[in-house]
Amino acid sequence: MKKTTLLILLTFFYVKVMCQEEINFKVGYLPNFNYILKQKQILENNVKYIASDEILQRLENNGIENPTKSKDTSLLKSISKTGKQIGNEFPVEIELLESNNPTLVSGTKFYGKTIDGEIEIDSIYSSVMAVDEKEVLIQAMESMLNQIKYPNRKIKVGETFEQKNPISMPIADVTIEMEINSKYTLRKIDKGVGYFDLNQDYIIKSATKDYEMVLDGTGDGQIYYDIEKQFFTKFYLEMEMNLKTELDVFAIELQTKSVMDQTTHIEKTKM
Repeated sequence: MKKTTLLILLTFFYVKVMCQEEINFKVGYLPNFNYILKQKQILENNVKYIASDEILQRLENNGIENPTKSKDTSLLKSISKTGKQIGNEFPVEIELLESNNPTLVSGTKFYGKTIDGEIEIDSIYSSVMAVDEKEVLIQAMESMLNQIKYPNRKIKVGETFEQKNPISMPIADVTIEMEINSKYTLRKIDKGVGYFDLNQDYIIKSATKDYEMVLDGTGDGQIYYDIEKQFFTKFYLEMEMNLKTELDVFAIELQTKSVMDQTTHIEKTKM
């Protein structure tokens, strides 16, 4: 009897430990939840122009410094409210609570729904935006919310999965098509949270004109994943990127550094 009891306890302990070493990874909104997001992003740019003395003098006469340095900090706080699920969809309302963006002011609201994990924005309320601006923002918002799709899969501690996502970056009259290669490594599981390391590489794919371009960039960060609520509660990323391109009359060397620090508090809606 004692041996049987001991065997059962050992089996239970083994199963529990094994469960803690693996998670069912799936990321997305769930119905009947509130997601309170706080985001801070710091962006530093250093642009150096390489050209003839005449071109550089023109730039100076137009008030353009060489190199041109800038540093911007964007702050955002929002709440996303999801409603009751009916079939394969449920409503989503996103309200900006705090923002230092002159266009996306506090009080701006996005109304939409999620269908099979895809978010559709139906309308926007804004006290400062015109109708045409809202139409543009709806498309941009949908693209941003649905841009990164994570795989639904089981992940063990120490395991890494990779993901590639395209991104467009305009410089002067050129649009650069890039690819972000992201590697997510599950470092540990503790108290219902999966802790991931994030490593990124940025690769140039093409441009809209036949200019010579050289790009290299990397990103490193951490992600906290709430296993029960299937959502990231922390996303932190430091990124550096260097780009050199030869345009018609001058060359540009761009150095970019950014820090993204985002947290999300998730709570069940009171029924």
